Amino acid sequence: MTCIKKYCLGSVLFWLSAIAAAEVVPVYQIDQASGTYLQTTLTHDIYRYAADPQLNDLVVIDQQGNKLPYRINTAAQVSEQTQQTPLHFFPVAVGAPPETLLALSSASIKLDDNEISVSVEKTINQQLVDKSAPIDFYVVDLSETRTRADKLIVDWQVSEANQYLEVEVSGTNDLTNWSSITRATLAQLQKDGQKLARNKINLNLAEMQYAYVRLKFLRGSEQLQLTRIALENTDKVTAVPVPDSWSIAGELADEQESVLRSGDRSPDLNVAAWEFTRDDITPVSQFGIQLGTLMYGDVIRVFSRSSGKKAWQLVHQGIWFNAQVGNEWQHSDAITINQNTDTEWRIELNELVRTNAEPVLVFYHRPETLQFIANNAAPFKIAIETDPTQHKQNTSAQILSQLLNGKEVQWAQVNFSELKPGLGSFARHGLQISWKTILFWGFLIIAVGVLIGVAIRLVGQLKNSPASGS
Repeated sequence: MTCIKKYCLGSVLFWLSAIAAAEVVPVYQIDQASGTYLQTTLTHDIYRYAADPQLNDLVVIDQQGNKLPYRINTAAQVSEQTQQTPLHFFPVAVGAPPETLLALSSASIKLDDNEISVSVEKTINQQLVDKSAPIDFYVVDLSETRTRADKLIVDWQVSEANQYLEVEVSGTNDLTNWSSITRATLAQLQKDGQKLARNKINLNLAEMQYAYVRLKFLRGSEQLQLTRIALENTDKVTAVPVPDSWSIAGELADEQESVLRSGDRSPDLNVAAWEFTRDDITPVSQFGIQLGTLMYGDVIRVFSRSSGKKAWQLVHQGIWFNAQVGNEWQHSDAITINQNTDTEWRIELNELVRTNAEPVLVFYHRPETLQFIANNAAPFKIAIETDPTQHKQNTSAQILSQLLNGKEVQWAQVNFSELKPGLGSFARHGLQISWKTILFWGFLIIAVGVLIGVAIRLVGQLKNSPASGS
């Protein structure tokens, strides 16, 4: 009998712990995904379901419910912009002294009728070039370059003898002391109309690190004729994404006196006030006000609070314009704020517009990119975990960073479909109680009742044991 009681009690506690376990509620689903490294864009909609404004309660799961490593970044499109700058270069014969190198590239002075002009364009002094002597190396002039030097592009007339070039690169500032930079192999191959060109040398030089670069060809220098040398720099350009925006309408507030108090004895200030409630906790970076075709150029006060139990906090006070310019209505620029997650908002305008204004509050948020490592168990779901103790976005991001350490990854952009779960399934949305919560408390009451019953029977058995023994 005792074993049966223990078994029943253990079963009740097991199911109790299973029900109390964290519930993962899917919000979006990714059906089609090709590749391992996937990314998608999150908007303010995800914050309707999340309980944490940092999205620490977000998880990515596969078809079997396994959690996948992920991270959330601010959405930004990074593109590469390449710029090429032609450079002056000249050959140097074997045994040429440094004085010859300096004289090969010089400035010229022109005398006109009424003015003197100085040209700093570097040109080759053909009189000092010994065309009969073999070429020892080429000097590339970087002295007029005020930027860094990423790569050097070298073009030449291709012949059978110099399809491949092996070049030694060094730099100097005085044309006397040379420092080794790198060594590279260049190639230009052609056959049946197809061409393979490998004509770039990685320099990776800082701004104005060297004034001159020397190219000494160790292979393929026979009858070599260089046609062009250019500097190539590549910059990464980040395009600021278009802000995610959404609007909510308000209701005329019951309290039509300003909630802004300058002191306990300050007189009441009559205003036209509207109050707004949003169902998300998106960190708002900007907000604006739409007044339609209402002409306005007066003070506005904007307040917010996290719940109705809190006091209103002033967010912004200033002048707001809404005026018709030509055939279009123009209004003041959006106001920047510091990642406000409050759900209740209040706008106060001049009391004269109380009967004819219908303000709309517009919020702006910078979209975010969710990146995760997928497996072969599609579809994948973006979900919210309802147990706060399981919120581990930072841990997931650390795991993903370790897996990507040192790897060049190309992220594939994917789209998701909305599953539109009921807001009552999420902890932040108030008093709606799910069936799992009801079942949890039911089992808890039963378990407590079983324990009390067992305790009463044990006490009764202890009281009757002396009598039965006598």
